[in-house]
Amino acid sequence: MNQKYKRIEIENKILDLCNTPKSSKELSKLIEINFNTLRSKYIYPLLKKNEVERYQGRYKTVKKEIINK
Repeated sequence: MNQKYKRIEIENKILDLCNTPKSSKELSKLIEINFNTLRSKYIYPLLKKNEVERYQGRYKTVKKEIINK
């Protein structure tokens, strides 16, 4: 599998799991990725893209509101 597709797959899995707030330790156990790797390669870029946010020490998916014009 191409590395780009693997990254997208893992990011989507993180976003699905973060519908309910989860800590980075919980996410690393669920996805089976090293804690530090998960944070540096996946969580921090998702925070920069504003797709997840920190909520009481846990990460949750940002709800995107659809604006009708």
